[in-house]
Amino acid sequence: MNVGYYAIKLLRLSGWLLLPVMVLYVLTGFALCGKLGFEKLMDVQTALAIHQVFDWPLVGLFVLHAAAGVYLSFRRWGWIRRRKT
Repeated sequence: MNVGYYAIKLLRLSGWLLLPVMVLYVLTGFALCGKLGFEKLMDVQTALAIHQVFDWPLVGLFVLHAAAGVYLSFRRWGWIRRRKT
């Protein structure tokens, strides 16, 4: 297995993990702002607690997802060459 294989796996895994985290982050943000009726789903304190819990996981998953995508793009464009073994 080469680095490209693991980069694709990391890209897919981080993307799928990023999806529910982003949805929860946006929903709790709307609940905090009182927009689109999401304030009826949860109170402000619960929304704030959930919103703050997902700060760092969101950043971490985004960095992993972006790094894997950039690496694969650079390889595809020829900026990173494959090693000759």
